Amino acid sequence: MTNYDSVSALKRIAFRNLARHKVKSILTIAAVMVSVWMYIFVDGWVVGMTLDSKRNIVNYEMGAAKLQTKLYFDKKDDLPMYENFGDWQTYAAALDRAGYDAAPRFTFVGTIDSQAGSAPMQFFAVDPQTDARVLRYGGELESGRNIQAGAFEVILGSLAAEKIKTGIPQRPTKNELEGEILPLFDESEWDFVRSLYERADKPRGGVWAPKEREGEGFERFFLKRNLPKADLARYWDMLADAGRMSVGITTVIDIKAAPETLRKERYVSDIEPLFTQAERALFERAYAYDGLLDAYQLASDDQTLIDEVLRAMVRIEYLGAIRHVYQLITAEVVGVINAPNPKLNGNVAFIPIDMMQDEMGLMLDGRVTELIIREKGASDTRIPGKSESKETILAALTTELAKEGAALPAELDVNTWEAYSQDFIAAAAGDNWSMRIMVGILFILSFLGIANTMLLAILERTKEIGMMRAQGMTDGQLVFTYMMEAAMVGAFGSALGVLLGCLTTIPMVEYGVDFTAMTESMGGNIGYRVNGIFRSAWNVPVIIGSGIAATLVSSVTAFFPTRKALTMTITDSLRFN
Repeated sequence: MTNYDSVSALKRIAFRNLARHKVKSILTIAAVMVSVWMYIFVDGWVVGMTLDSKRNIVNYEMGAAKLQTKLYFDKKDDLPMYENFGDWQTYAAALDRAGYDAAPRFTFVGTIDSQAGSAPMQFFAVDPQTDARVLRYGGELESGRNIQAGAFEVILGSLAAEKIKTGIPQRPTKNELEGEILPLFDESEWDFVRSLYERADKPRGGVWAPKEREGEGFERFFLKRNLPKADLARYWDMLADAGRMSVGITTVIDIKAAPETLRKERYVSDIEPLFTQAERALFERAYAYDGLLDAYQLASDDQTLIDEVLRAMVRIEYLGAIRHVYQLITAEVVGVINAPNPKLNGNVAFIPIDMMQDEMGLMLDGRVTELIIREKGASDTRIPGKSESKETILAALTTELAKEGAALPAELDVNTWEAYSQDFIAAAAGDNWSMRIMVGILFILSFLGIANTMLLAILERTKEIGMMRAQGMTDGQLVFTYMMEAAMVGAFGSALGVLLGCLTTIPMVEYGVDFTAMTESMGGNIGYRVNGIFRSAWNVPVIIGSGIAATLVSSVTAFFPTRKALTMTITDSLRFN
């Protein structure tokens, strides 16, 4: 009688069963392999895009955190330029002593107009020198140079530049090259300009490239890659001399100002019901009622009291507390950005903040909407952690201010990049789970196949099972044997799936897939802050866990078919045909 008591004997039987049914074993192993490979590949890709997006948000948009007024953050989607603060140098110096870089910024919206078009734009008035310590967009210039303090200069995103036809044309049609660009110059310069371009036999970007209009004159030309810097600089200067780089910026300056006169009717209907009791008391101290005019007149010269009343009016969004001044600013485009973050390539522009201080600019008078903050020496690949959290930055800032006998005003607060990116983080998490569910369905189908294969295998071996039971093999030993056989299928399939997943992830991490043409055709708005190269990332816990999970689930799928076969008596099993 065969000895079935040793585990090694049961393992040998399980392995022998695999070898006896090679075709079914190979097909089932292949199903597990594909499932594990797909799970690793998709997970790595989604994790990679999410990780790159987070880095691009931090490195190109907002740093690790922002110091701004609490009301600004509450209304951040409206970009309320009237919610600003002064004396930012004191806070920047305190942050510097605490080990953080801080750059002043004033954010506003407007319209940019060139000779050939216009586009709505989000502007950032920045100090080029300090901004470069926190953000990296200055190193992503497609052409031209970065802005410099002391001049009305602008750099803007590549998609916006193409829309308003400023900067160096990157991919003009024949009609645009011959009819719009060359006429800007003397005929003696035409050969030089033509030498900078090459005709495209097919659109760059392959299947993702937008469909081009066909016909004479619509042939597409592309600026040659790796052109000498001297040629690009010469071309830029030629375009600037022709007026292509001159732009006008139209915006509305929103200024907080306590109204000198306030009709009683307006106060009673629009303001008093929304004020707290303390705010009503402040109002009554600042304003005096004039019965003749039936209106409240600003009577106090206490600026602190007036500011508190004004803050209360802004809190309840009383429009009469905001004065609007229309402004036109003329500037010169000096550079075009093509960054890994598609948001910067869209309708975003940067202009020196020192030129925005007086009536020629935004009348800032030293005020900013925010200080963007990043820990000194922080790696561009690092996602901000505890040292750049709201609590840590606030504590460090408060401590350093206290050493100088100062305090952080109550209306100022620190908000991290995560607080600003909650919508993206939630959407990315949803995409991640959606992809996992889709690939999880593949897992389920694969393991249903394993269960079906094991059921058929067990039915085919019914007589054999009856003989082994007659020879003394217990039901538990039989269940163990077939679960071991299924576990081997899962282990072999998982090992191959993990190997294949790692081999395909290596080039995806190193090089990725270029979807630049697709993102450009969508205006850069793809949900992720990734411009064109979609890369994967190593997710070791998932790689290891998926292999282990596939093995365990494969083993479990054999349990129920085996238990079902064991409900048959030994004599019925021996007679089974």
